Amino acid sequence: MDSDATSTDTAGLRRAGFWRRWLATLIDGIVVMLPFQILAAILFSATAGMIQMDNGFFTSCMNGTTIPKGLYPPPPHDSNAIRVCKISFFGAPTGATLSVARVARDGGATTTVSQTYMLDNDGAPVPGRSIDWIYQLAFVGYLVAMIWKRGKTLGSRVVKVKVIDTANPSAAGVPLSKTIVRYLAMMIGAVPALALLIYQRIAVGGTADAMFTSGFFQWFGYAAVLGGLWALVLIIQVAMKRDPVYDRLAGTAVVRS
Repeated sequence: MDSDATSTDTAGLRRAGFWRRWLATLIDGIVVMLPFQILAAILFSATAGMIQMDNGFFTSCMNGTTIPKGLYPPPPHDSNAIRVCKISFFGAPTGATLSVARVARDGGATTTVSQTYMLDNDGAPVPGRSIDWIYQLAFVGYLVAMIWKRGKTLGSRVVKVKVIDTANPSAAGVPLSKTIVRYLAMMIGAVPALALLIYQRIAVGGTADAMFTSGFFQWFGYAAVLGGLWALVLIIQVAMKRDPVYDRLAGTAVVRS
């Protein structure tokens, strides 16, 4: 594909800025989360907290005083911080969690190793299951399907922006292959950190003490810096109303409609 020709074809189209893109994503997140919050409220009540959702619209947290006995996996050794969070949807509980952590300070550096457990509505630990991953898959599927078919999500309709195929700007949607490449490319900066987490979990298991060793913290810190730099580059490009790296790789652009 001739990049100069593509640039000429879309040069007269106004690119959407950071705040429009951010607001569209926020609206889309709320739209997709609403039915899951209702479902989580029903399931939390019906299963005594065995099925819940850790993310929600309303979260209240407070420091705890006592670590319950018999927690599995075991909490970090020498734990010195306890936090209890309750998640709700307009008063209806959708989830509750207990985080037990060891917070260590060495000069100006602070490291935190934590293990999180699910709680029932009475605050007792339960071997529950989260439906957050289903919501996340649904959100990604919603974005891909809407951009593929229409070039617009409900959020982008509200703020009057759309995603176009730079090779065919007048088309109603974006080819599925380009849509998938676009969203995969957004996550490039997160790949090193995600790869480290997966490797560490496979290599040493899922307990907090095994996962978060001193060597892991060092390498994970490097990966986090790379991820932060990637996000900063994207934010700057969008704020300057230029096509960010992921749009260039996919052959797409976000324009005012």
